[in-house]
Amino acid sequence: MPVQIVAQSIQWNLLQEDLTEQLPNELKFHLKNILLRVENFFKNNKSPDAKRLKIDTEWIKSDLIATEACLDRTWEMLNSGYWKDVPINYRYSYSLCSIIKSLLLEISTNAEKDDIKLISVFKEIIQQIDKGILLGAPLPKNKTLLTNIASDLNKHFSSVPEANSKNVDTIKINTEELCTTLFPGFSTIVNYTKPSLETFYCKIFKPKIPALLEGCLEHWQALHLWKDAEYLRRIVGNRTVPIEIGSRYTEDDWTQSLVTFSDFLRSHISSKNEKVGYLAQHQLFDQIPELKNDFSVPEYCSFSDTEEDNEELPDINAWFGPSGTVSPLHHDPKNNLLCQVFGYKRIILYSPDDNENVYPYETRLLSNTARIDPYNPDFEKYPNLQKAKAFMCYLKPGDMLFIPPKWWHHVVGLTPSFSISFWWD
Repeated sequence: MPVQIVAQSIQWNLLQEDLTEQLPNELKFHLKNILLRVENFFKNNKSPDAKRLKIDTEWIKSDLIATEACLDRTWEMLNSGYWKDVPINYRYSYSLCSIIKSLLLEISTNAEKDDIKLISVFKEIIQQIDKGILLGAPLPKNKTLLTNIASDLNKHFSSVPEANSKNVDTIKINTEELCTTLFPGFSTIVNYTKPSLETFYCKIFKPKIPALLEGCLEHWQALHLWKDAEYLRRIVGNRTVPIEIGSRYTEDDWTQSLVTFSDFLRSHISSKNEKVGYLAQHQLFDQIPELKNDFSVPEYCSFSDTEEDNEELPDINAWFGPSGTVSPLHHDPKNNLLCQVFGYKRIILYSPDDNENVYPYETRLLSNTARIDPYNPDFEKYPNLQKAKAFMCYLKPGDMLFIPPKWWHHVVGLTPSFSISFWWD
């Protein structure tokens, strides 16, 4: 088993420059010498195929403790106040600390003879690198370093039998009891099959009309590959992802957790769980670029609401969960194409003209979320809701739903399902 998967990705001079230029002094003081010791170790022991070395483990233990302390300090800063207000240097710090900790753990494997323990250490390394991706920020001179390391580690360990579960989870989608009827009092939205770019622009995008688009994703490999739990396990299984736990984000029982994708698949998708787990609104494809090979950005995203040439790619988010996931009625500031890879969802929509009739929360954090529940309307508490015009549609595999900016939408997963959203101006 190679022991320099992390180290072989490092350009030491660039990493030292990032540390020197980006870290707060309180952390730089501790980490600079640790990184120098780590660099010297790997430069003196270049061959990953060399026999395990007799090394002094005391300095590794000491440096691991110091690095963990820096991670804890950075964690405190990341969780103080609003996320967007956290100084970027502390996010850089978390990325660098994650890399240094992973290098120290990699060194420790040189003294380890038990393959099971080796696998455990390398899983810890993958987990820490993923935390660096999720909580840190791309380093200015090493922008893809964390994602490259994570991909290399996952490629190696997906091929090691002992590192993977022997029980392959399945994704079961039962459509026998699926209800796709229009509720009384609801209206349908317009429906198109493979609309041309001209049709999309003139009849949907420009007038900002929600529309269901069918047959537009037939070329996506994801429609076939991602239903295979073994395929997902191989590509994503050992990776750590953020999931939402609870009925919906407006409820008191809602929380968040970091788990491996395999554990999420096993605990929330392949088997029933009292608490709903949802991998929601996560930039999974930036974290795990290998999955980008299985789909493409729809051409419809090339249109813009501004006169300026917009060459930026859309914000791409993954939504993967079991039956019963709920996104409360809310709106987003950008154009949205919600694409269904597998499974089924029911969507309820309201126009921005009905803003006052759906009773938005008045708090800053939930100002884009409505207090009403379209499934259980309380007309005594929210009398104006009776004035609102509600639309409904169902998403099946291969469908796209265009949701214009500021349109309210409520989403329910009727089966296990995987969706990709594309947001753009």
